[in-house]
Amino acid sequence: MTLYDADTVDACSWPETPQARLARDYFVPLMKRGSTTFLSDRTTLRLVAMDDLRIPLAINDAEYDNSPLHSTWVRYIGLPVAAVTAETYGAARAVVMRGVMRTLGAMLKAARIDKCVYVDHWLVLRNLHVSLDEAQVERLTAFLVEQFPGHAIVFPAINPASASPLLNTLAARDYGFVYAAHTRMTLPTQDVSRQVRENRRRDGRLLEAAGYRIVDGREMPDCAPRLRELYRSLNADKYHSTLDYTEELFAWTLREGIFQYKLAVKDGRVDGFYATHTSQDVVWSPMFGYDLALPQELGLYRGLVHRLMQDALEVGLTIELGPGSDPFKSLRGSQPVPRWSAFHVKHLSGFRQYAWRTLQRYVNGGVRPAANAMLKKIDGDAAVGFGPLTLPFTPPTGQTPREAARALREQVDGLEAAVEAAARLEGEVRLQALSPLSQTLHNWPQPMPRVVALRERLTRLEQEARRKPVQAAAPMSVPPEDQARQLLQDAARWGDTSLVAAHLGEAPAPHLKALVEALRQAAGSVGVVLTATRGGKVVLVTAASEALRGRGVDAGQLMAQAAPCVDGKGGGSPEVAWGGGSRADGIDAALTATRRFVESRLAGPVPSGGVG
Repeated sequence: MTLYDADTVDACSWPETPQARLARDYFVPLMKRGSTTFLSDRTTLRLVAMDDLRIPLAINDAEYDNSPLHSTWVRYIGLPVAAVTAETYGAARAVVMRGVMRTLGAMLKAARIDKCVYVDHWLVLRNLHVSLDEAQVERLTAFLVEQFPGHAIVFPAINPASASPLLNTLAARDYGFVYAAHTRMTLPTQDVSRQVRENRRRDGRLLEAAGYRIVDGREMPDCAPRLRELYRSLNADKYHSTLDYTEELFAWTLREGIFQYKLAVKDGRVDGFYATHTSQDVVWSPMFGYDLALPQELGLYRGLVHRLMQDALEVGLTIELGPGSDPFKSLRGSQPVPRWSAFHVKHLSGFRQYAWRTLQRYVNGGVRPAANAMLKKIDGDAAVGFGPLTLPFTPPTGQTPREAARALREQVDGLEAAVEAAARLEGEVRLQALSPLSQTLHNWPQPMPRVVALRERLTRLEQEARRKPVQAAAPMSVPPEDQARQLLQDAARWGDTSLVAAHLGEAPAPHLKALVEALRQAAGSVGVVLTATRGGKVVLVTAASEALRGRGVDAGQLMAQAAPCVDGKGGGSPEVAWGGGSRADGIDAALTATRRFVESRLAGPVPSGGVG
């Protein structure tokens, strides 16, 4: 096991693993140039090489003006004291609460609570937890205690949704745990309500409606100053304890592709952005910002969050949105997840051990229940894992993000295979095979591209199965009245309403006119949509009986549905309309469109017949 600093890290070897490559390409440049080149926090960065792992360290002594990312004191004392106001808690209660927290904070400072080695700490990135067995934890802990005998050893803010095995391994080696606030996640397999789907649909229209394009950050390589300005206006200027980033970090991560940037651009101006990084099947956004001076009605925040979620869910990955704006995120299907910091202090003095145990009792016994109560009000039963600490740790999301991604891939693979198997069938047998697949695909909680493509494939297969064999031109020896009776017998039906929708092939014009007239005279509520072809052109004719017109459906409306599908037009009376078009490959779509139109107008059950 070897400890590297900025001067010696060039001697480090790099295994061919994603974790080691990220440490080399992302963490080492931070280590060499120093944290304040890129961040507002002051911390000392080191790297441990153990077996084939390269584990980042952030070492602090007494940096009480850092953000919560690098200060235990700020996380549990500095931020909460600032949040306790007379407006929120009442004047008297606020004075008492601030007094208690400041007293505890004074003791924690006396015990040098920020004298810590943060292990596996990737600064602004998350979900990179290393996989360690018990022997590796014991070796690493002993090594760090030897190298830093006056520091607490802390694995910060571990997410049990992704890293329950690591938490359980640390528990087996006598690490203590303190609640470290919550984050919010949405798994791609997560069921969502109709209201959530509707909220997402509305959010998805906002940016385009406001005239914005989503642009890859690489198309605007000189945008770093604007990105920092937008980030600061939303974060650093609004919350004094929030981590601030330098322009150099934006420029470097954009130039080197460390993060993937998406920009909301209008008239050549960047008004909002987010950056993402993907690890362990989780998409995390370390940077997000938008122009607060613009009208809220534009929906920049809502639209950007929607696009961020789609970036993950459309490819079957989990999206982590972090804390904040909990009611808004809950209404988009995001679930709260607790994070826990693991600490080892047995090598420290009795007073410092006592301080850590006091902090643990205060946070786990007071802060955690308050967070639980707040999230229960917002998320109800979806707020899982915020009760008293119990072992072993399990994913509060039910599945890990990796399990969810694998399960989703297997499910979509199975659906694709089932659709292709159904494609080899014909007629009613095919429709029966497609029916349960159609229900699954059309109720899919997240319309990822593979699912959308499957829906379209299934719809085409259904149309083919319902289509009657194309007939040759009707012989003059077959009376139109006889053919009309056959078409009525095969018509789709909604109660006492029938829709004759059929393609007649190369039907002569006199025969077609006589056939339409025979169908018009049929008893009851009857609609007619017939197509024929002549010299590569499409002939359309629609008709509506008196009873059907009484129900609000006429021939002109039917023509309006069918004609665009064949790149045509038509017109006539409410009783009969004639038209034509140039696209014979749109005939199936024309027949289907009229069927769906009649079905929607009648608001009846699915018909027993099919489209001919």
